[in-house]
Amino acid sequence: MVEPSGELPVLSVEDLSHLLKDGLTTLFPEDLWVEGQISGFHDARSGHAYFDLVEPSDVPGRAVAAKLSVALFKGARPGVDQTLASAGGLALGNDLQLRIRARLDFYPPSGRLQLIMHGVDPTFTLGLLAAERDRLLHALADEGLLRANRANLIPVPPLRIGLVTSVGSAAHADFTDELVRSGLPFEVLEHDARVQGHGSAVDLAEALSVVATHQPDVIALIRGGGSATDLAAFDAEVLARTIAALDVAVVTGIGHEIDRSVADEAAHTALKTPTACAAALVEQVQAFSDAVDGLRMTIADRARAAVDRASDRLDEVAHRTNRSASAGLTRHADQIETATARFVRSPGTFLDRQGGQLDGLAARVRALDPIRILARGWSITRRTDGSLVRTADDVSTGDTLVTTLAGGQVASTVDDNNPAS
Repeated sequence: MVEPSGELPVLSVEDLSHLLKDGLTTLFPEDLWVEGQISGFHDARSGHAYFDLVEPSDVPGRAVAAKLSVALFKGARPGVDQTLASAGGLALGNDLQLRIRARLDFYPPSGRLQLIMHGVDPTFTLGLLAAERDRLLHALADEGLLRANRANLIPVPPLRIGLVTSVGSAAHADFTDELVRSGLPFEVLEHDARVQGHGSAVDLAEALSVVATHQPDVIALIRGGGSATDLAAFDAEVLARTIAALDVAVVTGIGHEIDRSVADEAAHTALKTPTACAAALVEQVQAFSDAVDGLRMTIADRARAAVDRASDRLDEVAHRTNRSASAGLTRHADQIETATARFVRSPGTFLDRQGGQLDGLAARVRALDPIRILARGWSITRRTDGSLVRTADDVSTGDTLVTTLAGGQVASTVDDNNPAS
């Protein structure tokens, strides 16, 4: 130790560093449980993991209230990873809330105060995640947002599909392969998005909004499963609110076999895997196709039946017409035959009767002949214009008259006219 100068001690950096290290050991001789949120997670190739454990700030404009560095060395890493995974599929990563078991240490060569992590309490993390999930679900339910997307109708058949996922991933391949195998004419509008990690929830929400502007029949939101922390983006509030605000139905296939995510709860339909999601869409389109085929067959069968009935009725009408015409011809033939026979049997009587009638008519005509009347002494007098003179009033003195007698005509002039009084 360097001798003090004046009233204050003078220490070298090394001496002070060792004093700090020894003092921390004295103050904190045992491991501590420390709670905070992971930030700046780094997985080194050596097998060690490094990150900051931060306390978010409630002060506007200040993101972090406090921060401590954490080192998880490769010797302790497998035990920590196994504990998290077996507790509920958790994994170390940014934004995860942790309660770690660690020793406070000061490392003189780098002047770093850090926590040397030995273990983790997964129940703390799970409890926080569950509590946050429940809080969000209750808030969304109170606002009616968990039912909002379900109100969107999926057109039939849903052939134009929006797809939001990590393009090129196994989930992407499983989904598209299922559609291709169906042989149905699907049109897929893809939008690549990060499905895990810091900022992935916002990325997914923005991708959904972009795809919705292209007016697909339905949007599929998929990923291929993972740990609870891998799937944290699908429990994010921003993603759930985006789904609720869309006017297009969203179907999910997130690949989590245990729990439903908040995105599942907000979606129109939630399915277990990307393959199941695609299969459900294929089933809807196939059902529509089968219904159309069935309707076409029904129409064809009914048309054939109608034609057959019409043909039968036509045959029946033709048969009745032929039968009626034949009967009519037979009846008229009988009448003609009867009349012919009657005529053949008594032609003389008929002709005599008709001849007698003609003789009577001739006698009546002869009796009315004017020549015969004139022969009996009658005459017919006309004026020169041909008009008949019936009475004395019809002529005047000096008129020239023509009188027709049985043997000819006589012209005369009226000398005197004495009409009968």
